[in-house]
Amino acid sequence: MRTFRKSLVTVGVAIAATLSMTSIALAESASGSGATFPQQFLASATAEFNKATGHNVTYANPGGGSSKGKADFKGGLTDFGGSDSAVTTAQAASFDWTYVPYVGGAIAIAYRLDELQGATLSLSANTINAIFAGQITNWSDANIIRDMKANPTWANTKKKVDYKGASVQWTPTGPFAVTATVSILPTALKGAKGKKIEVVDNKAKKTIGTATIASKGEIAVNVKTQDGVDYSVKVDGKEIGKFKRVEVTMPSKSITVVYRSDGSGTTNNFCNYMKNGTNPDWAVNDAFTSCIPGGSAQVASYGSRYQGQSGSANVSNYIADNSGSIGYTEVSFVTDAARAAKGMKAALVRNAAGRYVAPTSAAASASIGGADIDAKGFVTFNYKQTTNTEAYPITAVTYGLGKLAKSSKNDVVRDFFTWVLETYSPANAEGLGYAPLSGEMKTKALALAKTISSK
Repeated sequence: MRTFRKSLVTVGVAIAATLSMTSIALAESASGSGATFPQQFLASATAEFNKATGHNVTYANPGGGSSKGKADFKGGLTDFGGSDSAVTTAQAASFDWTYVPYVGGAIAIAYRLDELQGATLSLSANTINAIFAGQITNWSDANIIRDMKANPTWANTKKKVDYKGASVQWTPTGPFAVTATVSILPTALKGAKGKKIEVVDNKAKKTIGTATIASKGEIAVNVKTQDGVDYSVKVDGKEIGKFKRVEVTMPSKSITVVYRSDGSGTTNNFCNYMKNGTNPDWAVNDAFTSCIPGGSAQVASYGSRYQGQSGSANVSNYIADNSGSIGYTEVSFVTDAARAAKGMKAALVRNAAGRYVAPTSAAASASIGGADIDAKGFVTFNYKQTTNTEAYPITAVTYGLGKLAKSSKNDVVRDFFTWVLETYSPANAEGLGYAPLSGEMKTKALALAKTISSK
């Protein structure tokens, strides 16, 4: 009997060793580079995919921008590319490939202006156009003041949150109504499940709105407000925001415009909004100095008032470090705790329906839901959604570029994007500050993902 048991143990160890060796033998690596818009999302997604599968999918940090992602993919330097913009004929690889749209998000109008003492800017499309085109040069401009008067102004006096991994955006939805949108990072969500979100009237010392954190990383709480009252937003009793309605005086201070100096899909989508949502004099491509009316010569004429930075992180860091600056970047870079603590904020942007909206995941999803996707997987946005009051108007969808040729690396790329669309994004995109794809767009994206490594 002992001999028999010993034999079983020996066989069991041998089988386990064989499975382990087989698993290692099947493990594969795949690398990508490009768009920095999805940098925060991919940093988390690749780590979780590798943990779950034993593969090693990596994405360059920093990614280098969409233009670099397309060039690296075309040149065979990477196994997949990252881009937020269309691949032109000149940029296209000679081998068979496909777009795979896999996540969307809001492009925030990010700024730091210490004189506002935590107050949130409200900006219309025309004012944003004039700021970035160099026509509005001072924060006290009448157009900015007019926008601020058109929407209730609230200030968040809480710079450092007390619940790690949580952030909140505060959106007026009427003269005395607000939506508090709380985001919980995936790293904090597991521990936060079942915890209570509260909006507290600090004058009456009572809770006026609650929600319980479940499986989603973005939770909205709608409340009625009053003048002369400040409100705290809490997660598990810990304050993450303290808001009061204020009157602001815009300071007489020069505006510094911060733009992407590299070839950028975020730039491409921002310029697309400028051209098709506001001013047809803008062009649409990956270079801000080519998009802006007047081109690079015009930017050069503005001198130090315009600051170019490479990558979303560097644009965001410059804004966070310099009061008086404004730029465009994916919203997750703005809600980042370290930058928010320095006073960096995201403006409320007036949409085509006339409402000033925060760049939440839900608002980005509402806008993306009105877009069209073609057979190749490329998304065309609709900037004239005049009845869509929930939509945040400046959005992007980011794409993986995958090879159709059959190979073990391409198998992993296919599996990665399929997993992102089916599993990771629905559960985690919102908490990371992105918008998961849904409906027809998700269905088409999954079909395209499955064409990778199919030939």
